[in-house]
Amino acid sequence: MDTIDLKQRALLSANLLAEHHYHLQTRGYSLVSGFLNDKETSVLKTALLKAIDAYKPTAGVERSYQDRYQIHDLLGQDICFARLLEDPRLQQLIAPILGDSWIMYAATSSSIPPKGTNYSSRIHVDSPRFHLGYTFNMGVIWTLDEYTEQNGPLKVLPGSHSSFETPSDELFEKNCVKVLGPPGGLIIFNARVFHRTGENHTDKWRHSMTMNVCRSFMKQRMDWVRMLPDSVTDQLNAQARRLIGFDTRLPSSLEEFFLPEDQRLYKPGQG
Repeated sequence: MDTIDLKQRALLSANLLAEHHYHLQTRGYSLVSGFLNDKETSVLKTALLKAIDAYKPTAGVERSYQDRYQIHDLLGQDICFARLLEDPRLQQLIAPILGDSWIMYAATSSSIPPKGTNYSSRIHVDSPRFHLGYTFNMGVIWTLDEYTEQNGPLKVLPGSHSSFETPSDELFEKNCVKVLGPPGGLIIFNARVFHRTGENHTDKWRHSMTMNVCRSFMKQRMDWVRMLPDSVTDQLNAQARRLIGFDTRLPSSLEEFFLPEDQRLYKPGQG
């Protein structure tokens, strides 16, 4: 099985980080080009296509049909997706906003079939919480295909993270920006930025991998520690295991509550 290794990836420059954080603060989103190489995007796309082909919606559950192009358990299906969490550059990009102990809320794919769209095509935000000047969640997108004008790129409304008001469809479409770029890019955005996925007008799929991240004291969408198999998590570095939730587990008994300090399930000094 092909996999990827990002643990030793060179850190980003101070100038690039300064530009990234300025864009996050002002327009609410940032694009880092060349984040993954061609081999890495190919490995991820191959595994993603396999997961899409194998996906079966739950009978009678509309949400499971709507999410058929947004697979929620990829980290447990193929370790190549979990390897994305080991990348030290993620800490550089996200920790200054959410704190050093940030964790993963959700991880899903976002694929658009030829001549189609997916459930993310509605205008929405990825966090219901709004407090001006305080960020609860951020979105992360690894682009596995080129984002073009025609294949359903991400559309964002710059600066909308600074307002609680929901824009009308007309206002959004008049003022939105399409985030375009070659495969292997990383898009990071404030989860309060209003956005939507465009429609794919081409005859080819458009694929990406996405993650929603949050502060360490917040609940995750899934109990990732219990959900992901040990065969995956036992192979990951300390950063990836922290993002999955290994440092923010709750004791389920007094025996676990009174563990020695170095064995505590919820590590001290977080959030």
